[in-house]
This record gives sequence, C-alpha cells and structure tokens, in this order.
Amino acid sequence: MPIVTFFPSQKTIQVPSGTLLFDAAKMAGLPVASSCGADNICGKCNMQVLSGAENLSNQEPTEISLLQRDKNSTADRISCMTQVLGDCVVTTRYW
Repeated sequence: MPIVTFFPSQKTIQVPSGTLLFDAAKMAGLPVASSCGADNICGKCNMQVLSGAENLSNQEPTEISLLQRDKNSTADRISCMTQVLGDCVVTTRYW
C-alpha cells in the first residue's frame, strides 16, 4: 500500500491504492481547505507535490483549469481529484 507523507509535520499514512489525496490528509488528521466539500469545484484543496508526482493519477483538463484559474502551478495537484497510486510527499501553504 502507498505511503503518503505530509510536510512539514512528517505525518505519514499508509493508504489503499486509489485513495484521494484529500481523504488521505483527512485520515492523517490534517485539515484540508475546501468550500465545495470535495466536489471538484473550488480548488482550495490544492497541494504541492514535493516528491512522488509520478505515483499520482494523471491530471485531467478540469484539474489543470482549476489550477490555472487560481494562478497555482500546474505541477500542484487538486487533492480531491488526485488518486494516490504510490508513495509521495505533499504539503500545502497552510500546514
């Protein structure tokens, strides 16, 4: 099972492959910004991938559009749209 590490807390959690980054953070007890309740609309649950980007699901056009709309790097990920397929390390601006 993939391991997700959250920086800077260094909290780690093992999750089943296919778990959303959003859900992994919640399971680790970390807050996740969201005004849409993970309905793929607000983009506030944006996370920066520090390592393991290749172990995440491919970006869909909707995700890229949300990142561009909010002037975030397209290397970032919208956590409610991103499945964990392998080990990764992520952070947000508010942790």
